[in-house]
Amino acid sequence: MLIIFDLDDTLIDTSGCITHYKLDDALRAMVGAGLDLPDYAESLDLLRRLDRTAESAGAALSEFIEITGSDKRFLEIGIKEIYDSFPADLPIFPLEGALELLADLAHHHQMALVTVGKSSQQMEKLKKAGIDSRIFSKIAVTEERNKKPHYQMIVDELGYSPSEVLVCGDRVPVDLIPARELGFKTVQMKWGRGLNSARQKGDVDYSITDLGELKSIVDSLMTFSSF
Repeated sequence: MLIIFDLDDTLIDTSGCITHYKLDDALRAMVGAGLDLPDYAESLDLLRRLDRTAESAGAALSEFIEITGSDKRFLEIGIKEIYDSFPADLPIFPLEGALELLADLAHHHQMALVTVGKSSQQMEKLKKAGIDSRIFSKIAVTEERNKKPHYQMIVDELGYSPSEVLVCGDRVPVDLIPARELGFKTVQMKWGRGLNSARQKGDVDYSITDLGELKSIVDSLMTFSSF
């Protein structure tokens, strides 16, 4: 079986290790550019609360600008701070059980990684989290939110049929619906963005809150499959 993983909030704790702090950096950058806020601490608390239910940090910033009635020119400044800079001293941790799961699955399955972001940053996240990139047969890093062509390319290059592919990610619209459209099995990791990622009945095949649950799903699929 080919198992394709997302990275952020699927294998690493992006929400806990990165986003929480980057929102502070973004707000400070906007204030430094002239954004006038009555109370910085209250504004940061509002931004972080918006982020908990937002599709992305950028979406949270956009909503913050709208709610506070601020000039939209500050939005670009905040987004640039979040996505273009990456502190070298920021620790990044894998989700609990991620390293053990990957090592276990590697004995019997091929694995790939498809992640949205800047290539240098995403690869640095892997390294800091202690995940050896060599464990993946294919890695695709894209700044576009459309993962579908990358899924298809990887499956074609590795020679799998749709029934032999499982995709695990946290965000339903970005990670999982494109996989379902290609006929792959899907697992939603309920972490970070995945806790609030919009979904309809039938959008995903499985939903988990602990990565350890994925092993049982894979074993079950192998038991009832023809490969």
